[in-house]
Amino acid sequence: MSSPKAPTLEEFRTRAALSGLTLTPEDVEHLHKGYVGLLAMMQRIPTHWAWAAEPPQVFRADK
Repeated sequence: MSSPKAPTLEEFRTRAALSGLTLTPEDVEHLHKGYVGLLAMMQRIPTHWAWAAEPPQVFRADK
């Protein structure tokens, strides 16, 4: 799976302006940083899970 290209700060500012939300420049910078970080984290999610290799987690209230 190819990684999606993260938008530049200027592209993100443009899209944020079109959203209709009243955001300060600091808000936009903070949201952009979080969005780019989220995209980077999503790349680390495996595409195939070895479900059989993981034992089921059982939680009991009486222990």
